[in-house]
Amino acid sequence: MISINFVGDIALFALYEEFGIDPFKELVLPESDYNIGNFEFIIPKENRKKRFFDVSVNYKVSYEYLKKLSLDTFNAFSLANNHCMDYGMEGAEDVMEVLHDRNIKTFGFGDESYNILTFTIKNVTFACIAFVKSGRWSKNLEQPIGPDSYNVDKILLEIKRLKQRYHHVIIYPHWGTELVDVPDPKDIVNAHAFIDNGATAVIGHHPHIIQGIETYKNGIIAYSLGSFIYVSEKEKGYKPNQNNNRDYSICLNISLNEHGIENSTAYYYKYDYETFSPIPIKRESIQVYLSLINRKIGDTSFYKKRIREMLLKRELVAFLQRLKSSPFKTIIHYMKYIKIGHFKKLINR
Repeated sequence: MISINFVGDIALFALYEEFGIDPFKELVLPESDYNIGNFEFIIPKENRKKRFFDVSVNYKVSYEYLKKLSLDTFNAFSLANNHCMDYGMEGAEDVMEVLHDRNIKTFGFGDESYNILTFTIKNVTFACIAFVKSGRWSKNLEQPIGPDSYNVDKILLEIKRLKQRYHHVIIYPHWGTELVDVPDPKDIVNAHAFIDNGATAVIGHHPHIIQGIETYKNGIIAYSLGSFIYVSEKEKGYKPNQNNNRDYSICLNISLNEHGIENSTAYYYKYDYETFSPIPIKRESIQVYLSLINRKIGDTSFYKKRIREMLLKRELVAFLQRLKSSPFKTIIHYMKYIKIGHFKKLINR
């Protein structure tokens, strides 16, 4: 039997370097054959310029410090996320250079086709697809290289193609709504479709809070693993006591053979404000909360309620912070990137 660990967002905030902390070094992970995470922030060489005006100085350590970290705790990182183009293509290449030098694979980032992670353990073959929702980081005619996109039709075709060559296809999406602990109804429909078309598991991240886990047919869906290595109090838009449940995260351990999943276990962690690291906790300590979010999967009314409670407040704080630091650029930014769909989500339609 083969065991794989999946965690969510790994973000190297400047605070780690300020305190001389290697957040990978003391991690307590379940025993496994392979570890996969989402590398959230880009760590560029010193001469790289920000691609977007509002990229926070808190969202990186130095390039030299990056190279000192125990990155090889993980075998592979996805780069399909909304921060992967913060320093342009050059910044992404800087990160990949460091990771590849350590024999750590990257996936979810490249040219037009999907950039698949493939590996073999004990003669069982795996293919992992990573992608992110569209935004200013997306591939386009001016920037044809970037993160792989959340295009359902293309992903379904990839799943079918890969299933002809690999025992297991794992979907590892950067999706959902930030700080909302209920999955987007559209993501639920798509996650089911991915399993229906041959995927073994769908394991999500991006909301910076955990969401429910469900067994669907012969597969498993973890809608959001939450933030794993992450300093939420240094995040743009953060307010004290914003949502204490966001301190929880999951390491999902899946055991498989060539035919399917033998077992899956969610290991729970809580962010420690003194060590700035995820600390293992017992499931029983948050069982009431876990029962709630599992029960609310697919509850559209509850999803909209959570958006009103969390997202609107957070986005307003982030907007005011941007406006204060750079009024003109902030207005241009929102005019360029805000869509009607964003307002519909916020006003509950």
